[in-house]
Amino acid sequence: MAMAGKKIWRDAATLILTAKAPAGKSLPSSFTSGETAAPTECSSLFDYKVLMLKRSSKSKFMPNAYVFPGGVTSGADFASGWKDHFLHHGYNEDDLEALVLKDVDRPMLMKAELDESISRDIALRLAAIRETFEESGVLLIKSSSGSSSQSEAFSFSSSSSLSSWRKQVHSSPDQLLSLYREVGAVPDLWAVKEWSDWLTPTDLNDQGKRRFDTIFYTACLDSIPTTMLDQAEVTAVQWTDPASLLHKFYERQFWLAPPQVYELSRLLNFRDQQDLAQFSAIRHQAGLTTWLPVRMECDDGMLSILPGDSLYPDSPDYAGTSAKKPGPYPGTLDESRAASEQLNRLEFRDTYDCVTRVKGDSQHGHVSPVSFQEFQNKCSNL
Repeated sequence: MAMAGKKIWRDAATLILTAKAPAGKSLPSSFTSGETAAPTECSSLFDYKVLMLKRSSKSKFMPNAYVFPGGVTSGADFASGWKDHFLHHGYNEDDLEALVLKDVDRPMLMKAELDESISRDIALRLAAIRETFEESGVLLIKSSSGSSSQSEAFSFSSSSSLSSWRKQVHSSPDQLLSLYREVGAVPDLWAVKEWSDWLTPTDLNDQGKRRFDTIFYTACLDSIPTTMLDQAEVTAVQWTDPASLLHKFYERQFWLAPPQVYELSRLLNFRDQQDLAQFSAIRHQAGLTTWLPVRMECDDGMLSILPGDSLYPDSPDYAGTSAKKPGPYPGTLDESRAASEQLNRLEFRDTYDCVTRVKGDSQHGHVSPVSFQEFQNKCSNL
């Protein structure tokens, strides 16, 4: 799976950030954009909300899409000064080394480069934390309770202080270390758990030639924090339950990228944030591999085939340089599904009709997504 030579994509990190919110409780208008929520019998099942941000229409990649906060790595995420900062707060190199997963599968972006002074298991967590702060103003700090499953959001003294620091970090990523020094806290690496890793398909031509290898993390807060948009990369924010987010997507109120549809469909398995946090902590220890979606046309739509599916190639073309490209499937979406013993795919009939299909053993201790249609049917029978 390793790639030779210079990478042809950029490494990135994103954070599926949830915050405790009593089931059925309505949020202030500042936390929502006013679109219709999922039917009450579905949305009221969840005791938490998920942070979603709307990308600017000027974004070169996935414009106008609702996404989890995140972005590309920076050299500042690998700065040796982080080790000194953690040591100052009582965490030595052995404590940091304990965060590095060993003897399990690792995604390609975890392969270290020669000039990196900090392990990628740590630097990529820092990237996810930094990008979340840049885009939303939410700064994760290690909880005063010492919990490794529940994080805490730093409370700034004023909105002007938050705005000033957010702009500084956005302009110069190395200012994140200065910020943590200023507030006397450390980034909560311990509560940030690996969830999945997605590599942009090789043939996503409508997004240009930009490709990203993005690791998805999860983190949990005990309440919804103050959120501040950057108004440049991000133009809207929502704290909403997973069912309502998918409902809005299928109602064509906003657009979700396929990885977001898949991961939100996984969250439908967890009505209680505590269950999600406990599962994430256990699953995290099983490691990950890089998922490259392989797209295949059918007579009536498009398949995005994922590892574990009967149609997934034995040797995926990660670089997109092979002369042999996957041809169209000779039949319909339904026919391809019926002919496959193992399923792990997304089916598209248009950009808003994206359905998860999974059948078979899960990988790396993960939970399979629940299709929104199946979830709605279960809700109606409660």
